[in-house]
Amino acid sequence: MIKVLIADDELKVCQLINFLVDWQALGMKVVAIVHNGVDAIHAIKEHKRNIIINDNRMPGCDGLEMIEQANQLEPDLEYIIISGYRQFDYAKKAISYGVSNYLLKPIDKNELIVSLEKVKAHYLEKTEQLSKDEKLKL
Repeated sequence: MIKVLIADDELKVCQLINFLVDWQALGMKVVAIVHNGVDAIHAIKEHKRNIIINDNRMPGCDGLEMIEQANQLEPDLEYIIISGYRQFDYAKKAISYGVSNYLLKPIDKNELIVSLEKVKAHYLEKTEQLSKDEKLKL
């Protein structure tokens, strides 16, 4: 089961993301919902996560700062940024940090599900390759 963390300072956005998706059908489970970047980092430290869905503007530290810190803790995390801002420079920088998808608010259910499926496939591909590499070392 792929574990998902949702991080957004707007409670209603977190609730919407949580309720829009049939997580079980996707083979995923939301294991934590936090409302700022600092709590997101603590949640990543506490429990292994696979996918992070986060806002770009949060108190404590913004989405990119959070991703930068999270990548140091868990370099194999996958990210989907959900933002209310159409800032090309921010999206470009997010991609350089390894963000798979950059979705704009208001959240479109189908777009979110397609993004989750894409991120899941990429994550499974990476973990499968790591497993093959480890077997070759034996």
